[in-house]
Amino acid sequence: MSFLRAVLAIAAKDLRIEGRTFRTAASTGLFALVVLVVFAFAFDLDTVKRLGAPRVVPGVLWVTLSFAAIVGLTRSFELERQRDALTALAMAPVDRGAIFAGKGLASLTLILGLQMVLVPLTLVFFDATGSVSLGALVAVLVLHTIGLAELGTLFGAVASRLARGEALLAVLLLPAATPLLLSAVQCTRGALSGEPLAANARWMLVTAGFDVLYFLVALLVFESVLEEG
Repeated sequence: MSFLRAVLAIAAKDLRIEGRTFRTAASTGLFALVVLVVFAFAFDLDTVKRLGAPRVVPGVLWVTLSFAAIVGLTRSFELERQRDALTALAMAPVDRGAIFAGKGLASLTLILGLQMVLVPLTLVFFDATGSVSLGALVAVLVLHTIGLAELGTLFGAVASRLARGEALLAVLLLPAATPLLLSAVQCTRGALSGEPLAANARWMLVTAGFDVLYFLVALLVFESVLEEG
């Protein structure tokens, strides 16, 4: 099986399972909604108007997305852990990098699906719809989410070896994703202020570089992660 076919097959398998159960979507969606409501009560509209939505919303949005992603990424390898299916994946006649890329693609799809609901709600709750550059915001979300899904998939495989891997995933993912989150907040602020994407081109290029770096590193080490299981 070619690399691309293996990636699509593994991603489709994970998404079919999620389509039957909606366990990850339900847990991440509920968690994100609760966190968003808490932030909405903490920052009333008067405070948001005084500080400016572009200064408040980016931090709220990416904190909510990051912790919701941890909840979802923890479940990414849950089925394999429960049924000891990681051994079967490791023995499959496909490139180990394709396993990583396939599960990463499925995780990316789920996180982007969450964003399609969460981002509009955030903009409405914080009255931040006035000057948004929609195209720039979409590009910022997709580019930064790619890196988050790559890191989460790699560390999720490591954390799945432990019975309580959720805490380990958070400890590994958040420090490693700090450059992505800093860039995400900066670029999101610009998009909410109505700035064109070119205004934060350096941040976007750095993020694209991190995305490529994370992907290449994960391809190199993922086989070791599977074999150590």
